[in-house]
Amino acid sequence: MIKIQLYWNNICILHRQELVFLDRIRSDLRQKGIDLNVRCFGLGYSHHMSEYLMEPEAILPDIVVSADLEVFEDQRIYIRLAESGLHPLANCLPVKQAECVRRLHRSDCLLPYLAIPLVFFADSRKFGGSDSICLDQLVKEGYPLTFGGVENSAAKTVVKTIWESCGPDNARRFLSNCTVTHMPIQAFQSVRTGEAALALVPSVYALRADGRQKKAFWPADGAVAVPSYICARKTIPEDAALTVINALRAPQISHFYVNNGRLISCSPQSPKDIWMSDSGLLRLPSPGFLETLTAGSFYELYRNCLGTETATSA
Repeated sequence: MIKIQLYWNNICILHRQELVFLDRIRSDLRQKGIDLNVRCFGLGYSHHMSEYLMEPEAILPDIVVSADLEVFEDQRIYIRLAESGLHPLANCLPVKQAECVRRLHRSDCLLPYLAIPLVFFADSRKFGGSDSICLDQLVKEGYPLTFGGVENSAAKTVVKTIWESCGPDNARRFLSNCTVTHMPIQAFQSVRTGEAALALVPSVYALRADGRQKKAFWPADGAVAVPSYICARKTIPEDAALTVINALRAPQISHFYVNNGRLISCSPQSPKDIWMSDSGLLRLPSPGFLETLTAGSFYELYRNCLGTETATSA
């Protein structure tokens, strides 16, 4: 029996069902000689994964599934994970053949798992713009957009995406004008209750729009994608890692993510959400940009504009 430690920090709005799924595959994997231990992070737990992995005494896992993107984007953390070597999962396992999934590729060692598209949700009584607007256009105009996830990867990915496309000065000015809520659902609620005119929210919330007073529409320059990735350290054999990851990409859970969460699943066996076409644009920070963006420079801008402090910002 091989013991494998999995760290999990995935999609909080579906976490109860995820736990049921994880418990089931643990039982199935035992029959294949794998004792999978799962430790969860994120909302409802004592730490975000990146916060824990920043601690000097943190115990490193064998496999990571994380939508806490600082795990992969903050080199202080990622270097520690990669020190013993990472399996080239993206070369070993296929992903869905769709442009939206190809855009999520970062490296051979990071396998795209899911992606949350962030789209516009508007109160038509307050927002007088068209249904074909660009996020970058709003940035340059200094529009006071509302979006959420100040302590998680949703807001950070929006800021990093804007930084790359519009530059740090525009990102700083835009962020200072915006309302950034603690969680993405609060940005959605602010439009639903009439407090805000326009928000950038996960598609699972936006698609509750009635099409009249509340409208949802895809940003013309692409929906910012908040992906989750899988990586596996060479502390375990490759075949054992692939057995676990194939179980995590089973058709049942992949269909659930798409049909119930309106997410983009990267598993080749998953369906495509009816709102997401092959030509639908996704955007996120490029690997090249992330390599040049230091944690210090990012958190200096982010912290100064929002007055927030995170465990990974030191």
